Amino acid sequence: MAKKPNPASPKEIISLFRRYGLQPNRRLGQNFLIDANIVRKVIAAAEVKRNDAVIEVGPGAGALTVALAERGADLLVLEIDHGLVRLLTDLLRPWPAVKVCHTDALNVSWSKLNAGFGPGRAVKLISNLPYNISGPFVYDLLKENFPFSAAVLMFQKEVAGRLVAGPEDEEYGGLSVLCRYYTRSEKLFDVSRNVFWPRPNVDSAVVRLRPRERELAVNVEPLFWKFVQGAFQQRRKTLLKNMIRLFPLTRDTLVEILEEAEIEPAARPEELRPEQFAKLTLITYNYLSK
Repeated sequence: MAKKPNPASPKEIISLFRRYGLQPNRRLGQNFLIDANIVRKVIAAAEVKRNDAVIEVGPGAGALTVALAERGADLLVLEIDHGLVRLLTDLLRPWPAVKVCHTDALNVSWSKLNAGFGPGRAVKLISNLPYNISGPFVYDLLKENFPFSAAVLMFQKEVAGRLVAGPEDEEYGGLSVLCRYYTRSEKLFDVSRNVFWPRPNVDSAVVRLRPRERELAVNVEPLFWKFVQGAFQQRRKTLLKNMIRLFPLTRDTLVEILEEAEIEPAARPEELRPEQFAKLTLITYNYLSK
């Protein structure tokens, strides 16, 4: 019987890299998970069952990938590194149903990838994300209206804090508002830097995102994005001053909009909850449409 692959083992991953002539690529932010307990916790958090449709981004040497394959998941793996694609293709031969795709996760259509699993299937997303793409990656998911039944993602601890932050938190910003608007986000557990090879300079955390019902119509959401991102670019300015900068309306009209939304003109962006931003956006949209 062939030996069962265990890419969560430090010894085995180093052996695999030697065999394939690979080195961790610092430019791609490669830090590989080498702790089987964290692998189990991530997969348990995603509640992966046999035949679940799952996309994994940045599989690295396959620690999560092999565990997902063993669960019987209907799995699509996205990896940008050609050398790792070769390694993974060989490693995953015992599971021919697992598809390895050589692509950049920042240049894909999530709706098209989801459609590849068949009509109407709920898709889960799992990833140990390279730190250097985490912000743009989340923005891309949200711009496509977060088309997943759930996502369990490992981020640099600081980024995880931003995703789950509320108005009362120091980390609260534009990404927090957008993430809370599209999803119900929760931080599940911290992950020590010591469970990666090579060891990064920061700790990580695992976040679970689930979709939530949104308040705005699709045609209003571009204005919501403009408002949220624009306001937090100059977060120390009042909402009124930000709105004067962002919208072609008079000061008096903008004061009227804020009063209708029951928000003080002197309030600052970090004081507003996502639903308040949504309400203010809708009122502004109606005034702009007059």
